Amino acid sequence: MQKLVVALCLAGIWSQVVAVIGAEPLLRPGDRVALVGGTFVERMQSSGTFEAELQSRRPEWKLSLRNLGWSGDNVFNIARKGFDTPADGVKRLLADLDSAQPTVLVLAYGFSEASAGEVTSGEFERGYRQLIQTLSEKPYRLVLVSPLPMPGYRSPNYAETIAQCQAIVSQIASELQVPLIDADWSPTDDSLEASRLVPSPTGYVELASSYASSLVGGTNGHPISPELIAAIVAKDELFFHRHRPQNETYLFLFRKHEQGRNAAEIPQFDPLIQAADEAIWAAAKH
Repeated sequence: MQKLVVALCLAGIWSQVVAVIGAEPLLRPGDRVALVGGTFVERMQSSGTFEAELQSRRPEWKLSLRNLGWSGDNVFNIARKGFDTPADGVKRLLADLDSAQPTVLVLAYGFSEASAGEVTSGEFERGYRQLIQTLSEKPYRLVLVSPLPMPGYRSPNYAETIAQCQAIVSQIASELQVPLIDADWSPTDDSLEASRLVPSPTGYVELASSYASSLVGGTNGHPISPELIAAIVAKDELFFHRHRPQNETYLFLFRKHEQGRNAAEIPQFDPLIQAADEAIWAAAKH
């Protein structure tokens, strides 16, 4: 009964942002999209193909994407906690979202959690619901991504646990009337990195086409230019240094008494990132 009450309350919160897959695209002109998840999301930055597909389909929309993926992260944001507790990992995510100022939050968890076995599937559901409840306090439109099986995982009963994680994400999306995007993806060897745990650049190209159909609709009328890819990778690198500076222990944490004064330079990335977005919009038109 308690779960039902929570679900109904959250559904009310999110009802104003419901979108139906197969009808209107989930994104709108001018949206700023934050991509949140673990390794699957963070690795999108290396090739730029995911964003390139969206931008080339809708160059006039002037979308902005901010990759907040963090390798090894889960629904408890444990990889983001630094030297502190998992609760601080959630605070870190919220702080990064405040910095990114998205209008849409694309949440992609369950990929690595499935490798932990059946015992953890209940924890995954609890953590996912808790995270969404926390995020519901912010004015984001939410999109969930169904986790995909990765053939490199060899943990016992992986096929069953990835199916459980997929079912959990689908059930939560259904309860809250939040859009869910999925990909009918059968990866080949070329579609995967050598570890077979994450997509290769080729794999992200394949997935981008599927996801873009739900997010922006339309089709790509011309080949994606190298200039567009280069502009996206450059922007992602700038944003990475903005929200994850290499020396943050000295800038923000327990050694900030040594170099904390330099933290004032971090917001100076913002106009550079904005200029990089504009370069992406220009390249997407050609």
